[in-house]
Amino acid sequence: MSVLADRAALASDGTAQPSRLMSTERATLRRLLPALATYLEATPLSVLEAPGSDAIATFRDAGGCGLIAPTSLGGLGATAVEALRVHRAIGAASPSLAAAVTMHHLSIATIIEIAMAGPEEELPLVAGLIEQKSIIASGFAEGVGSTLVPSVDAYYDDGDYVVNGSKKPCSLSASMDFLAASVATREKKGGKTRKAVALIPASMPGVSVRPFWTTPVLAGAESEEVVLEDVRVPVSLTMVGALDDPEGMHELTGFLWFGILASAGYIGAATALVERLVGHPKVSDSVYTSAAAELEAAIAGLEAVAAAMDSGERGADLSARLLFCRIALRGALRRAVDAAVTALGGIAFITDPDIAYLQSVVSAFAFHPPSIRETESSLAAYHRGENFSLA
Repeated sequence: MSVLADRAALASDGTAQPSRLMSTERATLRRLLPALATYLEATPLSVLEAPGSDAIATFRDAGGCGLIAPTSLGGLGATAVEALRVHRAIGAASPSLAAAVTMHHLSIATIIEIAMAGPEEELPLVAGLIEQKSIIASGFAEGVGSTLVPSVDAYYDDGDYVVNGSKKPCSLSASMDFLAASVATREKKGGKTRKAVALIPASMPGVSVRPFWTTPVLAGAESEEVVLEDVRVPVSLTMVGALDDPEGMHELTGFLWFGILASAGYIGAATALVERLVGHPKVSDSVYTSAAAELEAAIAGLEAVAAAMDSGERGADLSARLLFCRIALRGALRRAVDAAVTALGGIAFITDPDIAYLQSVVSAFAFHPPSIRETESSLAAYHRGENFSLA
């Protein structure tokens, strides 16, 4: 037996042991968030994916809230490439946690970019969020080309903005300390609107959570409906830096982070299935290699986008490249997972509920907006010379 197969030999309970397929990603998770890595290794998938698990709280306590925040603001300063690797490792252990905290990261990344480009007095607010390990749910419209398309409505009233609207599904709904929302603000009722970003404390009167997510798949992500009814948000918690963004760079930041991290989480879930093939006595090397190649090629494409982000690139060209990666990933995930489930066989599928669960999780990637029709039309139009747009 080869070293690789020996490292991935089946345990006595039939589960696969970690292989070299994702060794870089697991090492990155352990280096940056060691307590979270230990917790995920010790906790069964069924526990991690259940509503009310300790996964999100452990992520917070381990320092995960500051993963991609710069060290100058008290964060860990992880690069986009490192964050991508961390999310693949998290997705292999708990797809729900990967999906949930993707929403936190896209929120904090957008807030940080706006704050660093805006008035200096906004930076202490962001540093305070990171110091307090605040979990920030996303009220952004992350499914479209701009995360800053207003998702809720607000008008100015005696020093506050009065906010109304809802977000569904909204991950982290049970654990959030703040909701970061793109807001259409007006100086008075019926007045002209302008865009802003509001940080809404979850404890404020008028903030409530309603049941929305009924499937057990990804139930641990806490994706319910968050409702805002006449919530009074102090002006000090409203950031208007998004207004000074003629090139749309801030607007695409959250979209890019959402794309690379959400995709990495699903690749991680698929990897958890494919790893079961390594060293399996009834699975040929060719079946394993073909399935693993789909995932390795997909993560390499995403890492190229992440590396460009780390070099400072933003805008339409990079966003289009990411969308091409996401289109290719749909097929790659389907082929890799179908091959893994077929190779493992009917008895494994019947007796190990984790297999069917992971297969269902990966299937959910196809439902993430934007729709395939919107994406194909937008990309073709962009390559014909038109402006990049998904709205």
